[in-house]
Amino acid sequence: MHHFSVLFVLSFPLFFAVFVSSAAEQTANLQKQQQLFTIEGKTVVNAELQRIKPNWKAGARIFLDYGKFVGFIRRDGSFIVPDVPSGSYILDVASGDFQFESVRVDITNSGKIRARRLNLVQPNVVSTLPYPVKLTARHPMRYFRVREEWRITDVLMNPMMLMMGAAFILVVLMPKLAAQDPNVQKEMQNMQLPKVDMPDMADMLANIWSSGSNKKGSRKQISSGQNTKRVTR
Repeated sequence: MHHFSVLFVLSFPLFFAVFVSSAAEQTANLQKQQQLFTIEGKTVVNAELQRIKPNWKAGARIFLDYGKFVGFIRRDGSFIVPDVPSGSYILDVASGDFQFESVRVDITNSGKIRARRLNLVQPNVVSTLPYPVKLTARHPMRYFRVREEWRITDVLMNPMMLMMGAAFILVVLMPKLAAQDPNVQKEMQNMQLPKVDMPDMADMLANIWSSGSNKKGSRKQISSGQNTKRVTR
């Protein structure tokens, strides 16, 4: 038992050295398999926006994949995002003052970095950008919606007003335009339905009244004849 404990104590440093060397080899292999790269770029803000918020860089950060990797902006507007493995990422600026355009960055296993515009509607459409990337400020951040004002165009573009305008054109202007063109008049006449011979309403009323008066006259004659017969009797 004593010899076994002595052998264990003597062999323990050897086992520990082998374990440390194997762990170091595994770490080196992992670093070789997954190399880390650095993304470089610059933020661009025009003079007008710079006048609004001159110290906007202090609170801004560079986000890769919405905060998975973070970078800081220097005084001249340049930035780096270190220790980034190969892959595809979305690069944008997290700023409370300005809205920046986002960029898609692709890093190959060999370390080649390519930047392109971020197109969420058509991701297959590739629009390459120069590298190092430039992230341009579009406009100040809008946290409140501007109250809409009354405009005459809103009234004119109302669907009811458009329908009324179309009806006015069809009813008033189209006949006048058609009357000026003889060819259109002929086509309109040919398109009209054939007229049906209808009796004149004045003649119908005259016949009705005349027939009514004749019936009354005959009734009077009959009644007068009956009265004369009674008198003669």
